Amino acid sequence: MGVFKRIIADLPPAKRSFPDIILNFFFNHPFKLLINIRLGQRFSKSPNPFLRFYSRILKNRQMYKWSCDISYDIIIGKRVVFGHPVGIVIGNKTIIEDDVRIWQNVTLGSHGKQGEVKKYPIIKRRAKLYAGCKIIGGVTVGENAVVGANSVVNIDVPANSVAVGIPCKIFQKRNNE
Repeated sequence: MGVFKRIIADLPPAKRSFPDIILNFFFNHPFKLLINIRLGQRFSKSPNPFLRFYSRILKNRQMYKWSCDISYDIIIGKRVVFGHPVGIVIGNKTIIEDDVRIWQNVTLGSHGKQGEVKKYPIIKRRAKLYAGCKIIGGVTVGENAVVGANSVVNIDVPANSVAVGIPCKIFQKRNNE
């Protein structure tokens, strides 16, 4: 899929009209960060040295405009929403599936242990990562799971559950949540 079709697919179906696309491009900061990531990913893998250089310019823009350090080596699904795109750090091999919501100051990274193979988180569909949470190592956050604000997650979070606290404790969601 082309990068521009991918960017349009990131919008909700109700927001895919031409005026909505233009308004999102100019005024929606979470959408602009996602565009920056998509273009940076495409340009960093280009055989054209100018485009690879431009991907570094996009990376610097990401750092200075939003204070985010999001690697271009991540796998990121459709319609990922960065609720408040400030201070987000996402490591190299992180996998983020479709319809995930990520709020400010979230960190998704490796465990950082010397001598061990670095493993990165996998975030499944429709997960919500609230402000300031840290997800460290090769853990999986299941479908429809919620990670509470300022929680530190170093164990797998099952689908349809909530992880809160330092270190996190897992609770099952009720049917109406």
